[in-house]
Amino acid sequence: MTFAAGSVLGSSIVTAGFTISYLRPARGALLRARAGVDSKSRSQALARCDIFAVSEDGSETLCAAAQGTVSVITLRD
Repeated sequence: MTFAAGSVLGSSIVTAGFTISYLRPARGALLRARAGVDSKSRSQALARCDIFAVSEDGSETLCAAAQGTVSVITLRD
């Protein structure tokens, strides 16, 4: 999620808040995450991420959902 937010805010950022809901066990051959930015301003962004368990046949099952707020860091000299 922080990388998704960084794509719209730049690289001087920090995660300001984070929640995750575990929906079911992550059983499968691998995990796949899809993240995106839902809302942004000049100083922060709200990003979400869905995590899927992928089985051997390629089918995906949602196993977790996360949301986070990312803020721009103002560096001082």
